[in-house]
Amino acid sequence: MTHRSPDAPTRLLAAALEEFGAHGRAGARTDQIARRAGVNKQLIHYYYRTKQGLYEAAVAHAAEGAAGALGALPLVGLTAVERLRRLVRGQFDFLRTHPRHTAILLAADGEGRWADVAVKPVADLLRDGQATGFFRDDIEPEVHARLALLLALGYFAARPVSAGWGAAEQWRDRAAELVVRGCTW
Repeated sequence: MTHRSPDAPTRLLAAALEEFGAHGRAGARTDQIARRAGVNKQLIHYYYRTKQGLYEAAVAHAAEGAAGALGALPLVGLTAVERLRRLVRGQFDFLRTHPRHTAILLAADGEGRWADVAVKPVADLLRDGQATGFFRDDIEPEVHARLALLLALGYFAARPVSAGWGAAEQWRDRAAELVVRGCTW
């Protein structure tokens, strides 16, 4: 087993994301997380103190991954409205292609205020767009950014409801259009 190597915290987070995403907070086992990460179990306690501490770090890591993916989207040269549409679609695409991130975020009950991190790119765009007149001044950027995230998460949380809507891309595009129409003049 690898001991305190510089990448141990990164490997532990990746393993925790897999384990918590697959089995939930209660069902995940720290010995399995340590085994997946290739470290001894004591390193979980060294870096995160408790299973709960590791869980909160994994939730934060998932939210940061979602925000980071949005930050990496090519937005240069697009209007504010086109950027909003791309960000909302990008949220959905990230959640669809990262099922363990999605699972842990859906189960996260707001620990660590992870949603603040995940919605920041959309909220910032809405705020900036309001200042330049692209978006309605009677909306609350933070609230609408959270609604956009809820629309994306809703597809994965309520499969029986979303199943009859066709391909995932259709849900994504409809959600993006709903957000755009709600924020523009």
